[in-house]
Amino acid sequence: MVVKRNKEKVSIAMSSYLVNRAKAMVDAEEFGSVSDVISTAMSQFILMYDQAKRDGDTQFLSTREYAEDTGDMVEGVIKEYLKSPEGKALIKSIIGESLSSSTKNNKTVIFTESGR
Repeated sequence: MVVKRNKEKVSIAMSSYLVNRAKAMVDAEEFGSVSDVISTAMSQFILMYDQAKRDGDTQFLSTREYAEDTGDMVEGVIKEYLKSPEGKALIKSIIGESLSSSTKNNKTVIFTESGR
């Protein structure tokens, strides 16, 4: 017996990195569709989030707190790279590449599948 679940079609914006990773999982036949990847990830996140709340764990950061922590971490890594000539060259090449491709948009819109 097949259980049909109602699915709602939504549109979201996410980083190209995440979209490409989801597509790679589909291409590797680990998932049937990008929608399946997103649904699985959201289900697992919500499960972990709810469990943490039940346990009184406040380790889940808000988006702003997560961004601040990530920014601090990235800043530390960059400072370490800048301590060596090789690291400086790497940072310079990353910035150069980023500036040369700045016309590309780093967001992709995904439409989830409905009715499956």
